[in-house]
Amino acid sequence: MSFIAKAVTNFPEHMATQSAVKNMLINMWPHKREFIEQFTNSTTVETRYLSLPLNYYRDLNDMGIRNVIWKAEARRLQKENIQKLLDDTGIDIADIGLIASATTTGLTVPSLEALMMNEFPFSPYTKRLPLFGLGCLAGVAGINRVNDYLIGHPKMAAILMITELCSLTFRLEDESISNLVGTTLFGDGSGAVLMVGADHPLSERSQFEILSSESLFYPETERLMGWDMIDNGFQLVLSNDIPTLVRDHVGNNINDFLTRNSVSRSDIDFYIAHPGGPKVLDALSQTLGLDRSKLSLSWQSLAQYGNVSAASVINVLERTIQKNDILHGRAGLMTAMGPAFSLEMSLVRKC
Repeated sequence: MSFIAKAVTNFPEHMATQSAVKNMLINMWPHKREFIEQFTNSTTVETRYLSLPLNYYRDLNDMGIRNVIWKAEARRLQKENIQKLLDDTGIDIADIGLIASATTTGLTVPSLEALMMNEFPFSPYTKRLPLFGLGCLAGVAGINRVNDYLIGHPKMAAILMITELCSLTFRLEDESISNLVGTTLFGDGSGAVLMVGADHPLSERSQFEILSSESLFYPETERLMGWDMIDNGFQLVLSNDIPTLVRDHVGNNINDFLTRNSVSRSDIDFYIAHPGGPKVLDALSQTLGLDRSKLSLSWQSLAQYGNVSAASVINVLERTIQKNDILHGRAGLMTAMGPAFSLEMSLVRKC
């Protein structure tokens, strides 16, 4: 298996309080005031970070301009992330055999890994793995796909980049419930994870070992979450049936995954869960029989940054590492859910 050596997250410079977002929406759509107040008060989001000053979003209509902004901000954020990974671990950049990048909120061709290879002296033989469309799933799914690579290349290292600038998908003319919920819940940010194979020297100083991973697809659920691509950008698809699916299925699916790895739920000491929203976190706690405190880092991330799609679970991973109170050898579970609908799981052990 592979090892997680370091996780970092990075956010745009423009911070907006939830009350400021609420006031902007009420000014734009005064006839939706009741819904706006309901959603902003129920998300538990207190602040989030945005790629642009809040007042700029009223005039953000052109898809091309949105994508230009996405590319520039993604490049800046990930350049800082990669530099921090290199500085904090001292890894030789020549050891990086793979760069993977995931997003669902912007497009660039060549993809972001190629842009980063022009920012740093990576080997020209470094493999690239762009991942698009996984949504909130991509944080754990990306870690699992990188793990697959490192199992076959145990002497190498790899970097996963997650960049989700959700605010750039905001559409002024869309007064749907989905757009209102998304605007009051989602934020912007990025994350990056350095992982190494079992035979890489940094494995001895890593944070977590990945013991096993699994992907699960729920058939005929594609309208639960995603984007519709329309004339002027992304239109959010978001169903209120997601918490029900979590309560009805995810607990049993996680139990089955753990059983196949000869682990019981009582053996899991910590959880690194994507904070999709308060209803999803409550449903996850309920289906797993967890006290709310077991997901406290997910709740903290949601309050401070909002749902940053796939980058959120990287922030929870970073917080888990920084907490530094997990005993050696203890088992943990990383989970994320996203479009399709799908569930991604990783069983990890503290090094």
